[in-house]
Amino acid sequence: MGMSLTISPNPADRMNKVLPQFTAQLPDIIRRNYGRWVDRKFHGNGIIEHISETGDRIFTVKVGLPPNSRLSTETLKKLLDIADNYGLKVIRGTRAMNLEFITDSLDKALKIKEEVEKLGFPVGGWGGALWSVMSCTAYLTCTTAVVDAPSITQVLYNHLKPYFTGEIELPAKLKIGVSGCPNQCAGGIAVDISIVGHYGQAPKPDPERIKFCIPTKAEALKTAIPQIAAVCPVGAIKVFGKPDGSVGIEVDDKKCIACGRCKNVCDYLDWDPNKIGVAIFVGGKASNTGTGPRLGYKVIPWLPVNPPEYKEVVAAVRKIIDIWRSEAKPGERLGDYVDRIGVDEFMKKLGVPVTRHNRMTPQQWRYGLRQFFSQA
Repeated sequence: MGMSLTISPNPADRMNKVLPQFTAQLPDIIRRNYGRWVDRKFHGNGIIEHISETGDRIFTVKVGLPPNSRLSTETLKKLLDIADNYGLKVIRGTRAMNLEFITDSLDKALKIKEEVEKLGFPVGGWGGALWSVMSCTAYLTCTTAVVDAPSITQVLYNHLKPYFTGEIELPAKLKIGVSGCPNQCAGGIAVDISIVGHYGQAPKPDPERIKFCIPTKAEALKTAIPQIAAVCPVGAIKVFGKPDGSVGIEVDDKKCIACGRCKNVCDYLDWDPNKIGVAIFVGGKASNTGTGPRLGYKVIPWLPVNPPEYKEVVAAVRKIIDIWRSEAKPGERLGDYVDRIGVDEFMKKLGVPVTRHNRMTPQQWRYGLRQFFSQA
């Protein structure tokens, strides 16, 4: 704030950048208590009171946003007015696609909650609750999207809102991610429930247009592997020279895992739209607490996507949550619950047959900080 940066055309000068100090942009009460916060209290599901060793207090109000945090300019102005009138004139957009207001009294925090709920936004997402449903942009900006992640995210929020607001309690925090394709820009499978769009089949090269993605002459294959084949993680794409000196391409249906990596580098592959669906992973997390970070198990290899209700996806997510909610211990994350009862037992409860596409080997996830401290 109040700082101007001069961009020099001289590359040598760029090694001596003067970066803005983010602490100068913090409200005074936060800046003077930086590193001194010693305790916190929950006031309902969406308000946290932070207590400093100096005796100062601030309150954070957590608000759920639409999929991919997409807000109109008009709506954003209304939210900023609420922050100006009842908060510390700041708002914070989180990586989990929520919005946090900061204020200096509980009365103001409750007023913020009241005002944002009037605009249609839920307040919650802390403690034993649904913390967020994260979404990639999918068709909004992405060229490799298989399914429309934002619309799936909105439907899930519509059904799972009571878990976010705290009307229905959960054993521990729950995070859900929806990715439009296996690239998983929505956060990967390090969330409790991850829904990943995929093609569900091997692609078929377009006979004519695929020529734009492979060399014109077989002689070129002696010096380099075409990118369309090099990106395949399982070696399912074979590019070969023909007797007439031209180049051919084949996709091995038995090897292909329908990850879509080839589509990242070549648009001229045809996919059967009737086989497009999602896979569901369970049990991931990015936290260093408890047993530490871990990846999820692929429990459902394929489900159809049928907009606008996405009934199959909603039913599967609901069932996963219901099993965990009814049987988990207090504070037990979904992945820790699955490990405690065993992956095979969880699959039985879920009613999903085990095939080569979702046969999981139990893993020992012991990377949390507490494990290292307890061994010291």
